[in-house]
This record gives sequence, C-alpha cells and structure tokens, in this order.
Amino acid sequence: MANRSHVPNLCKLRQEAASENTSPRRLEELAKINLELARIVAKNANATANLLRYLSSSTDNIIRKNVAGNPNTPTDILWELGREFPQQLLKNSVFSLLLLENPNLLVDIPLVTLQALLKLDEVSSEFLELATSHNDVEVLLTIAMNPKTPKTALQSLTQVQNIEVAEAAGLHVTLAGEMQQGWDEAAWAAMETTNLPRDRQFEIYLWAISAVPKYLLKTLDTEVRLGIAESLNTSEEVLGILATDSYSKVRAMVAQNPHTPINIVEQLMGDISDIVREAVAYHPRTPLSLHQQFQLQLEATQNPVTCEDILWQLSTSQWMRIRLGVAAHSNTPANVLLQLANDEDVMVRKAVALNVNSPPEALEKLATDNDAWIGKIVANHPNNPAKISPNLQKNTIYDYINTARSQGIPIMPLYAVYDPKLLTAMAESTNFDTRQRVAQHPNTPIHVLEKLADKENNSIQEAALSNLSHNSKTPDTTLQCLAQTSDLKICAAVARHRNISSMTLTQLGKHHRWEVRTIVAKNLKTPLETLIKLIQDKHITVREAAINNPYAPKTILEQLSVLKNPNTSPDTLNELFHSKWVIIRQGVARHPNTNKNLLKQLAEDDISMVRLGVAENPNAPSSLLELLAVDKNDQIVIAVASHENTSLDIVKQLAILGKLGNPIKQTALKSLINRFPDRISKILADCITSNTPTFTRLLVLLHPSTPREILAQNVYSSSWLERYAIAKNPNTPCNIRAALSCDGNRIVRAAAKEHREMGRGT
Repeated sequence: MANRSHVPNLCKLRQEAASENTSPRRLEELAKINLELARIVAKNANATANLLRYLSSSTDNIIRKNVAGNPNTPTDILWELGREFPQQLLKNSVFSLLLLENPNLLVDIPLVTLQALLKLDEVSSEFLELATSHNDVEVLLTIAMNPKTPKTALQSLTQVQNIEVAEAAGLHVTLAGEMQQGWDEAAWAAMETTNLPRDRQFEIYLWAISAVPKYLLKTLDTEVRLGIAESLNTSEEVLGILATDSYSKVRAMVAQNPHTPINIVEQLMGDISDIVREAVAYHPRTPLSLHQQFQLQLEATQNPVTCEDILWQLSTSQWMRIRLGVAAHSNTPANVLLQLANDEDVMVRKAVALNVNSPPEALEKLATDNDAWIGKIVANHPNNPAKISPNLQKNTIYDYINTARSQGIPIMPLYAVYDPKLLTAMAESTNFDTRQRVAQHPNTPIHVLEKLADKENNSIQEAALSNLSHNSKTPDTTLQCLAQTSDLKICAAVARHRNISSMTLTQLGKHHRWEVRTIVAKNLKTPLETLIKLIQDKHITVREAAINNPYAPKTILEQLSVLKNPNTSPDTLNELFHSKWVIIRQGVARHPNTNKNLLKQLAEDDISMVRLGVAENPNAPSSLLELLAVDKNDQIVIAVASHENTSLDIVKQLAILGKLGNPIKQTALKSLINRFPDRISKILADCITSNTPTFTRLLVLLHPSTPREILAQNVYSSSWLERYAIAKNPNTPCNIRAALSCDGNRIVRAAAKEHREMGRGT
C-alpha cells in the first residue's frame, strides 16, 4: 500500500470508500491504496463477496472485524470470522436471515463459532433455547454458563444424559438461586469427582514443585498418590492424609514409608486390607511383637469355636479389623454386639447389622445410623420386630451378607466346619472348592496344610502356603521350607513369625527383597552377625530397622549418638572417619562440623551412601556439589539439586534433564522456584498444553502465580470448575473477576463476588 502522506484528497477517498454507490471495481482499487481505506471498504455493503473473502485474510484485526459485520460476506467466511468476532456476526443483518432460512443452521455453524456466540450477553434467549437441541457437550456446557439462559432451557439441560451438563445446568443461578455460603466446599467436593481429562505426568510434576494445594491431594490420580505416599520427601502431614486414602495400595505405601509417624502406622496395623497390614511390617520402627499380637487376635476372630470370654476381651481392641471380626463372629454374645453397634467405624457397625445373632436392642440403635446401607440391612433382619413384610421386601439379610463378603466384612456362617478331624477328611475330597476351603481354614491341622502345599500346584497350594506362613502353630521346620519360596508375602510373614529360628532369620537376611530384610532387621531373634550386615545394607529402611533393633552393637549405637550431636568436634569426626562401619562414615559425611578436606575424601568414597552423605551436608561447598552433580547415583544428584549451596548454573542444567517425570528435573525446578519465585509463572504457563478443560489446567488456574494473561484467556472456559479457579485466584484482573461475578453458575459468581468485595475492602 502507498504511503499515506502521498495519497491526494484523502478525505474524498474516505467518502468514496464508504459510499454504497461506489462501484465494486473502484472499491477494490481503494482497498489497495492504504490500510485506513481498506478498513472502510470492508464495511461497505457494495463490496463483492470475492473482495470480502480477500480482505478476510488480512492481518489487520479491524479489517477482519468489519468483514464479519458485512452482510455480503460469504457464509463460510462469516463462520470462520465469527469465532474471533462473535458480536459482529450476531449483529450482522444476514445472520438472522440465515437462521430463518435454515432451521438446522446450528449444525452448520462450526462448534468454536457457535460457542463464541452462546457466550455473548447480547445473544437472544430464543437462540439459547434453540441451541439446547445440539448434541455437542461443549455447546451445552456453554449454554449452562450464560447468565441469561432461560429457565425452560436449563430444565431441558438437567435431563441430558451427560452428568457434567446436567450438573452445570442444575447449578445455574436461575434454577438454584444465589449462593450465600459454602461455595468453596461445594467446589472442592466437585473437584474430587470431576471427569476432567487427566495427565499423570503433569500431576506428578505439579505436586513435585509444590504447585498443588493439599486439599486436592486425594483428587490426584491413584498412581500419583502412590508415588507421593512412597516418597521419602513427603511430609508427615501429607502421609497422615494419605493414611485414610480410599485405595488400599496407597495406605500400604504410607504404612511402609519410614517417615510415617509410628502412631499412624500402628493404626494401619488394624486396616481391613491384608496388603496394608502386611506393609506395616516394612516400616522400620514397627515392633514385630505388635504383628504377632495382632495375628493371634486375628486368628481368634477367624476361629469358629472361639469362646465368648475371648470375644468380649477382643471387642475393645485398638484395631478396627479385630473389632470387625468380633462383630461378625457367630459366638459373639448379645451384650457385646450391642456395644459394637456404637463403634466409631462404619464397617464394624455393618458387621453387627449383618450378624444374624444381633439382638433387637442393637438393631434399634442401628436403625437410625447415618449409613443408609445399614438401615436397609436392619429392615430385613430376622430379629427386627419391625421387619418388612416378606411380600414387600426385595432382599433378605443373606443377600446383604453375600454383598458384605465382597466388601471385606468377614461374616462367619453358622454352619461353619471347625472339627480338625472333619477338615482332615475333607482335604481328600475330589471337589476343588472343598479342598480350597480346607487350605484357608484356621482350624486345619498343620500336617494337612503341609500336605496340601506339597501335592497341589494351583490356588489351593497358594492358600495352604499363606495359611502356614501366618498360622501361629506352624513350627520352624516348616518355616524354613517356606523361606525358600519366591513369594514376597510368604517370606515376609515367615520373617515376622513368632516361631521362627535364628537359622531361618539368617537365611532370610540375605533375601533379595528389602522388605523381607527389613523385617529380619527388626526381629529380636536375628543373630548379631546378620544384624551387623543389615546395619550396612544398601537400603535405608533396612539400615534404620537394624539400628533400632535393641540388640544392635553398642559401639555402633554410641558412635551414632555422637554423630547426632550437632556440637561434635571436627577432631572427633576425624576419628570416626576411619570407622569400619559404612553408616558411621555416612554420618560423618552428613555432619555440619566435618571440615572441607575430609568432605572431599568422603565425596570420592566408593560407597554411594557415603557420597550421598556429602551431598546432604548443609555446609558442603559448591565445588564438591558440582563434582557430585554428575554422580551415577540418582539419589545423590537429587540431593545436589535441592542443596542451597549448589550453583545456579548447575541447578539450571539439572532442571532441563529428562522428561516431566524425572525426579532430578522436578527437584531442580523446585529449587529454582524456591530461590527465584518469579520463575514459577513461566513453568506454570508451560503446563497448559490443551485448549480444552483438563485437570492439569484446573490446577494451574488455581495457583496464585499463574500469569494474568492465562487467567484472562480462560475466563469463558466451559468448565465451571476452571471459572471458579479463576474467580478465586488472587492474581485475576479486576475486570475478569467482575465478569465472573455475573456468571450463570451460582458457585462461580459467589466466589467472584467474595473476592471482589475483599479487593474493595483492601
């Protein structure tokens, strides 16, 4: 285009470009003169479709905007420009004509353009009503977002099969009214059950750099929670939260984490899940005597002939799993069942409700229980005076009992076989299920279990082996044989068995799994020679368990006590440097008073755990940390990445290593953020890789350091949870929060109004 200063009679040319009497050919000439005239021509109703198509590809926003409002613009161009300029499209006189001519026009409009139209305040209620017939979820969610959507349209959306759409419509202020309180709690509850697409790697990454609020911990992907529960960097507070996780494998990982407080571990000893209870044994400070005590109590609750006196004593056990067994037992007296009807754990109360011996008093108490399932059981219980008529009830208590067993409630049938002689005879049965029950039965004689374990080669053998490894009557001769199996659970059960001999413990002390070696290290029967080897084990949990063993060598314990003293002199540390114990040399490497020359020698030690000690030393110099940054051991490099003395250049290099899931990369990034908080904005921005709502995007939008432009870009997200996150974010611009305070969703607008008022107050 020619330079503006060289264009003669510019005022006349403007008039000519705007006039509808100007010929199409002349308009083409004018559009090529300069940008200003091209903008005017784009508005002219006499411009040809071809010219408008040409102008629609301009890089100038105003030209494209004017083309979107021109009634001569080709329909396909209108739809394309409508995504960028929905207001101009809506005001274009041809739009209403197109709608009248084509009742199915909504199907022809591209989804992105249709959504942009439906978000406008100016869009008519008739158009919103019409759009409810669309089958695209994002379109329906956009309708549910608009504050002007009529009640009839919203009621129609609440009947849609898609749960997300029905929920969003039900939360519209027109249907549900303004929200006066509890909007945060409602949003958090919705986050726990949201179906937003997930990316496990990003969740791990965001948690690792402390970009996920703790209240969302339990909403993270199961595998992510497993990783958090396993990490030695996880705080006691977070481990305490995960100890109540709904997924048993997560609770099991918490149980074995050496940093989990012992009081939480002891609670998990009574967990309903076998894998959780077994994992407790892997915690270095859990006394094996606790396991043995629990096992004896468990056997009593599983034995059909356990007497009333013992069941009464066990009814007050600290462990829910034992009280559950008492509540389910066929010999439990009525007064004990009445007592357990008040138990704090719902599983125990369920077992009482399912026990066919439960007295009317207990059932009367349970009839008002908060758990609806218990109420249904009580209504069908044969001892309930107000039992539902057989003609009306759909279930019997025995139907519920079968369901309860699948939930882990150990309901014991009244007809249970318990005679050892009969069990011995049943072991010879040709029926597979019969032999299976014998292999699992707590009263089956040891010699019968040994025979089944020897001659069977399927699940019966596995059941017999498991029974033998846990059975308190199993002799050490059998335990020695069991210790040679490859099954981790069996070897772990043998290692903590009260009848195990020192010889068998020595054998298991060489086991390839650290979990088994940990249990051996805790066992009071473990020979000193084996214990000494375990004190120097390559796995930290095994070492810690061995050190906490009361029979650990006094010399080691004394030296460790010296190393725990922050005031230990450099001379004493020099003496301990020559210790034959690797764990002592590691302690020297970690001590803040160890001099730099000694640290240099320790940084070159052949044993990785000693070098790790240097990397963890708070006074390690930058030069040594740079040396250790290229160590082959990842744990050492991770320690370097998190060290305050590591140079910025080294941390930056480590931060670009590998993929998102790389723990070295994560630690280095977290270190960078701690040192330079402003860097997190760029890191968070890079996590948004989707143009549609995702759980990762939700997490980023909740973070107070998310850049303002990203918050503004997503203000019209089809996910009300994302809009809530933006409304709550302290970094959200005032005009964006003002827009959200008029949102159709009652939770979003309440959160926006709250923070808008707070902003005014400050």
